Amino acid sequence: MWLRCLLAAILLNALAAQAAAASPKPRLVLDADTANEIDDLFAITRMLRQDRFEVVALNSTQWFHYLAKDWIGPTETTVQASQRYNEELLQVLGRLDLPHPQGSEEPLGKPWGGFDPKDSAAAQAIIEHARATPSNEKLTVVCLGAATNLATAIQLAPDIVPRLRCYVLGFRYEPERAVWNKSEFNIRRDLNAADLLLDTAVLELHVMPANIAEPLTFDRQRTWRRHQEMGEVGRLLTSKWRERFGDFATWVMWDLALVEAILEPLLATERLVANPPENTSREVWVYDSINPDAMRDDYWQAVTRP
Repeated sequence: MWLRCLLAAILLNALAAQAAAASPKPRLVLDADTANEIDDLFAITRMLRQDRFEVVALNSTQWFHYLAKDWIGPTETTVQASQRYNEELLQVLGRLDLPHPQGSEEPLGKPWGGFDPKDSAAAQAIIEHARATPSNEKLTVVCLGAATNLATAIQLAPDIVPRLRCYVLGFRYEPERAVWNKSEFNIRRDLNAADLLLDTAVLELHVMPANIAEPLTFDRQRTWRRHQEMGEVGRLLTSKWRERFGDFATWVMWDLALVEAILEPLLATERLVANPPENTSREVWVYDSINPDAMRDDYWQAVTRP
């Protein structure tokens, strides 16, 4: 009898393991203003070195800003620069097979407000993947920059909202006083898009405020030494740091903090909080702390392993 029970237990465990292996991973779209600052490149590299999610698209995002012309030149738009950076990184990662649609060149609506969508291949990719997601699952969309593409997708296809789980890097938030501040780079790049996400009542929304992410910093010299373990990818990351922010001895890895919080939930804490008072009355998830040392260690372990 005991032998039959043992064999039955072994069989059940084997079937459970087989079912888990066959179960599809959650699908994820990563949306990034990659040419804006260097932490996007680190965040994308980390997201493509994990096996928890199936990344189905890497979108480029605008960071519409008149100062951008000071370094990307007069002929290239910010989204085109981000698209170029995405393609350079995918090339060295050997992942040009990953769809990488380009986003809108402009923010949502008008400078004075409004939610007029700005259609793009990136917005259409979000719609396509959301509609292909089974009704009992959700497509994860991670916005490392302005939420233009995501907000446009929601405007063009409101039916996808229940199938979305959205993460954005932006705002500043004071947990002790429950005070929001929208005067932050990503939010200012498309305030209309940010307001639309907050005002979409049934949208599952998780926010990594910029000030909560700030403790995650990388030292320049230590980082460049570690890049030597990463071959061509490390050389690209070092060259971009030299090119854009070579005078900075440290850099805040805002985007990486959000990616690490998603991939390793134990490295951050979040709570349900009330929306800003000017937005729809509802609650959204907001991160209120991170473990920067553990996030840094996890990043290096993931990106330097064979």
